[in-house]
Amino acid sequence: MPSAVITQLTSQVQALADKYAVTYSQVASDIKTTEQQLAAMMSELTGNEFDRQGLAELTSLLKGE
Repeated sequence: MPSAVITQLTSQVQALADKYAVTYSQVASDIKTTEQQLAAMMSELTGNEFDRQGLAELTSLLKGE
């Protein structure tokens, strides 16, 4: 009986470890990297004056300015 309880507890702990394998800091870092890449790609877009103003504002938000 104790062996079964330990095995069950071990599997539950492993399931939690797998569920939270990707940490918040990793996710936040990935988001920041993606925002920077998107801002760089957006600088290549063209359009009329209003489009460019909107893109410039969005780019500044993504860059954290």
